[in-house]
Amino acid sequence: MKIHLECVQCTLRQAWEGARLATADSDVQKAIVLKSLEALAEYGSYATPAEMGGAIHELVKAYSGNEDPYRKVKKDSIRIAHGIYPALKSHVEAQDDRLLAALEASAVGNLLDAGVYGDLRAVDLEAVLRRELTKGLAVCDVDALRGELPGADTVVVIGDNAGETVLDRILVSEIRHAAGQGVGVSYGVRGAPIINDSTAEDAVASGLDHDATIVSTGSAAPGLILSEAAPDFLKLYREADVVISKGQGNYETLGDSAGRAIYFLLKAKCEPVAADIGVSIGDYAFIRK
Repeated sequence: MKIHLECVQCTLRQAWEGARLATADSDVQKAIVLKSLEALAEYGSYATPAEMGGAIHELVKAYSGNEDPYRKVKKDSIRIAHGIYPALKSHVEAQDDRLLAALEASAVGNLLDAGVYGDLRAVDLEAVLRRELTKGLAVCDVDALRGELPGADTVVVIGDNAGETVLDRILVSEIRHAAGQGVGVSYGVRGAPIINDSTAEDAVASGLDHDATIVSTGSAAPGLILSEAAPDFLKLYREADVVISKGQGNYETLGDSAGRAIYFLLKAKCEPVAADIGVSIGDYAFIRK
């Protein structure tokens, strides 16, 4: 997805948020913001919003010397998601359409996004998640997925933020239920810490390694950039029977250049993404492209 002017102010906010999380040194914070302004002045040189965001967060890490500024935010969001997991799992298993309910639960987990909402520790996430679960999916291609899962040998889920990996355990369980227990499910994570996106360490902390095979995409941007992906992951991605991509960052990098059919599951958190999908800001969507 192409960069819009709105992406610049959003990314600058992330630079300031990241700077405050990375260091208490006001001089370093100032240097990060000023250097980010220089980089954002050249916003047209970035292919996608996610790539621009990745460049800015690399500045945060480089100037602060903190390789994982959102580590505490990630741990807290995983803890909160663990707290709501049993109730959501019971909710999904009680529904007539368990696959649809699992997609809705997984989509709600996409709210746990520090890149959009900032320091998640200041939000009553459990209350928000429970409220959001009532909204459903504004666009939903679940019937297409339902037709592809039976007999599938390999399913790849491309993860997004650390907290939602806990809730994605429910989705993986229902994928196995629909496809058959012989299906291999792999879960792709970032190759290095970036914002509050999930790394292998975070996915293991969520317990997801008990439900799926955790694999690094090799990409360290807040999205999957195929040109940066690890060869082993690229092979898995290209040969999988079904690929499900989570979140805006992955949509921004793959929406126009996936090279194959993909299901995108996300909350539209800004006007450019909402317009691209054809929904309203705040809507949840599950679309096949």
